Amino acid sequence: MVISGFVSRHGLWFRVGLITFVAMFIVFGAMLLATGKLDYQSIGYPGIWLVSLIGAGSMILPVPGLAVICVGASPSVGLHPAMIGIVAGSGETLGEMTGYLAGLSGNTLLQKHRMYPKVRNWLIDRGAIVLFVLSVIPNPIFDLIGLAAGGIRYPLKKFLITIFIGKSIKSGGIAYACYFGVSAIQNLADNVF
Repeated sequence: MVISGFVSRHGLWFRVGLITFVAMFIVFGAMLLATGKLDYQSIGYPGIWLVSLIGAGSMILPVPGLAVICVGASPSVGLHPAMIGIVAGSGETLGEMTGYLAGLSGNTLLQKHRMYPKVRNWLIDRGAIVLFVLSVIPNPIFDLIGLAAGGIRYPLKKFLITIFIGKSIKSGGIAYACYFGVSAIQNLADNVF
């Protein structure tokens, strides 16, 4: 209640501040990736969070978020798959704010995409279910989902909670699959060779 009151009174400044915050992290992370200072095997939870944020927040820059989750879950790295899911889910959730805020502004090029009206109608009809299902499944249209959610003024709190849960489940599932997959391959290699 306090947050919604603050946002309604200072909506423009809140949005500008949030966009600036997310943009700073995206630029910082992109610089680390471009200069090679982001080593996937030694980044730990903060690195997974940062790459997940950049991957979700960047609609143009291809960032290998799923690969970082997989590398982090490798038994040789030693990170816990469930924690990876939560960390990556929180980074992706914050990154998805770029699409939501762009949709909120109403001036986006992706609104002209042929799928946008369909996605918008899905959100109007079934909001949280659509957000949850599409955030659990790795898919390339989630930027449209964020744009549409912002465009219809979907409640920010519900948007963030729903996609955090969905993206944490998705990232945790990928982390566990990679952990057990790499372990099985290592066991097979140890037994064969």
